[in-house]
This record gives sequence, structure tokens and C-alpha cells, in this order.
Amino acid sequence: MSTEPTTLPRTVGSWIQEAGRQAALIARMRKHGKGFLLRIVGQALAILALVEAIFLAERFTIVFRDAANKDANLFDIFLILGCTSTEIFDLALAIAVLMAVYAVALQMRENRELLVLFAAGSGPFHLAALALIVALGSLLVSLSVSGFIDPASRYVQRLLLQDAEIRALKTGISKGQFYFFPDYVAFAPEQNAEDQLFAPNESYLAAGHAFVPHKRAQKNQNRRLFLYQQAGPETSRILTADRARLDGPDSFGRIVLHLSGFSQHMFNDREIPTPLPSSKACPGCPSVPSDIPQITMNLHDLTEVMRIDQLLPFPPRGSEQREQTIWEEVTSSTANTAYHRADMELLGERLTRSLLCLLAPFIALLAVGLTTRLTSYFALPIACMSLMALNLTGEWLVRTIAPLNPWQALAFPLCLTIASGGLLSVLIVLNQGALVRPGLARS
Repeated sequence: MSTEPTTLPRTVGSWIQEAGRQAALIARMRKHGKGFLLRIVGQALAILALVEAIFLAERFTIVFRDAANKDANLFDIFLILGCTSTEIFDLALAIAVLMAVYAVALQMRENRELLVLFAAGSGPFHLAALALIVALGSLLVSLSVSGFIDPASRYVQRLLLQDAEIRALKTGISKGQFYFFPDYVAFAPEQNAEDQLFAPNESYLAAGHAFVPHKRAQKNQNRRLFLYQQAGPETSRILTADRARLDGPDSFGRIVLHLSGFSQHMFNDREIPTPLPSSKACPGCPSVPSDIPQITMNLHDLTEVMRIDQLLPFPPRGSEQREQTIWEEVTSSTANTAYHRADMELLGERLTRSLLCLLAPFIALLAVGLTTRLTSYFALPIACMSLMALNLTGEWLVRTIAPLNPWQALAFPLCLTIASGGLLSVLIVLNQGALVRPGLARS
């Protein structure tokens, strides 16, 4: 009976002491977890910026060439270049997360931080929970960029190039430059006599090409115009004007073409048998060439109202598959057509690259456990190669199986991710000793 009064206070005191110890451990882990996440985010952003910079440097010449063909200015070129950065964002983010988790976890292991945390009772599950938070956060960012921002940026690229073409048409053409349109090709050759429409002894028409003589644009943007159009299977139309001016487009997309000294010529493109000598038909008359053009219209002034899409067709957003968002692909019609199957393959590829962000932190932790003084030079490269191999495998499965609906497009990459994630988790738990124990020589 004498021990009962003292046993109860000691038990309550031990509970209170244990609760205080657990609270201190939780606070320490929370502080450590916050620092762990902040360090990973900082390094991942730096690596992501480096990868994007390398990609943009490689893409600059291609973007500059395409933009220069549309007469885009320097500001538009840099905007288009910035829009192309989203094309590899999902894959670059997964690589950046892998490298950041590897670098931070390896530094903590060599500084004995992980050893202290494991000795305090956190175990590998606390580290795995932090890695899972990083994985889920990067997954949401990847889906947002690849599923919504990237389709919008691809549409913006087309819009910028379209605006550049419209500005080029309104401000005039440059000498020695080709202009490509859907139905013809225009060229502005050098011309000495500015007051003459056709240079002597010079051919202006050749196999579907229109050669536009250049005239320095005046303040009212008047210039001479020479246009070739394929009017039919075997008929060509030549339009000429001494002065041409383009106004618009207005808010409805209408443009007004003002022509002065307008004439139209029709040509027959098929070969015509050689005619009889002209002396038999008309003795004493000069021979007339068989391919002389027929002037069907000759006006002093002509005003034509047309829509800008007649001159420069601009398909609406979503006409190209990569401009469709993930939501539009999920809610698209289930008709078994080639276009729908291509949509589902694109959806599966997007999901495959986004789900790589779930596996990247766990691949990094496994690589940290396998990093020693002997393997320190190739542990990280092999981890990155494993991530790329998973990406190629997932895309190959999607293209091979050819999903017919969004659920199939999601199921195949998800099953691959779950199987790979389970295998990585088992390997990390089995190798947790090497994950905690420093394996590199300390300086």
C-alpha cells in the first residue's frame, strides 16, 4: 500500500516527459523538413534554369529563322523564344528535382544530419514523406505547365508570327527577299527604273512563282504590285497594278486593298500545238505568238474588301493537337478516328512525363544510398539515365498500345509509375543503412 501513492505520480511524470520529448522531436523534424524543402526548391530552380537555357540556346537559330521568314521584329523573336521554353518543361523539371534531391540528401548524409535524425527516431519514413511532398508538388506544377500553359504558349507563337506577317504586308516589302503565301511565292528583285512596271527582257513568271517588282514605299504606302494566282487546273491569272495600298485589318478582321491602274491577264498553262505559219492565215501579217495573254479586265481604280484569313489563313486555337489542353483532350469525343487516337497518344505522353516527377525523388534517394567513393562519379548520371529510360518506356507503351479513351491513356503510365515506385521504395528500405551512413571521405 505504501507504493501506490508514489507509482501513479511517477507514471504520469514519465508520460509527460515522453510527450515533451516527442513534441521537441516533432518541432525539430518540422524545422528540418522546412529547411530540406527550401534547399531542394532553390537547387531545383537553379538546375531547371540551366536546362532551359541550354535548350533555348539550341533552339535560338531555328526560332530566329522561322521568325525572320515572317518579318518578325527582335521583340517578337524573344517572345517566341520564351514561349518555346515550355516544350521541355515537364521533362526538365523531373531531371531538376532528381538532381536537387540527390545533392541535398548527399550533403546531409555526409554532414551526419541524416544520422542524427535517424538516431532521434525519425527513421526512413520521415525522409520518404518529405520526398513524397516534393514529388506531389512537382507533379502538380508539371501537369499545370504541360497541360495548360504549354498549349497556350504554342498558340501565342502562331499569333505572334501572324501579327508579324500582317505588319510586313502593311509596311511594305524588302528588296531581294522571298515572301511565301499559301498559294504563291512573291519576290522583290532589284529594279533601277522605278517608273516602269516590267523591266525589259526579264521573265516575271516561272512555275507558280510571282515576282513582285519593288518600289520604295511612299508615305501613303503605295507600291506596284505583280501577283500570280493559279485560277484553275490549267489556267493562271496575273494581276498587275501601278499602285497598291493595304488598309486594315479592322476589329472584324477585314482589310481593304486599293489598286490603281489595275489589269488582269489570263494564261493557259497547257501546251498548245504549234500553229500554222501566220503567212497562210494572213499574208503579210506578222506572226503572233500562241501564248499571248488575254486581257480580261483593265480598270483605273479598284477597291477590294476581303478578310485577313483569305490572305493569311489562321486556323483557330486547338486545330493543332499540341494546342489542346489536357481538359480538352479528356473531354473530347470518343470517336475512333485517327485524330482522336493521336489525341489520346499525346495525352498519354504528357501524363508519362508528368508522372516522372513522382519517381524522381525516390530515384535520387536510392542513388544516394548507392553513392560511395568508388561510385560517386557515375551514380548521378546513371540515375538520370534511369529516369530517361522510364520516360522512353512509358511513351513506347503509349504508342504501342494506342489508347482509345482518356482512362486508358492514364492507366498505362500510372501502372508503370506505381510498379516502379513500389520497387524503389523496397530498395530504399533495404538499403537504408547506406542512405544514412557517410560514404565519402570528409575534407
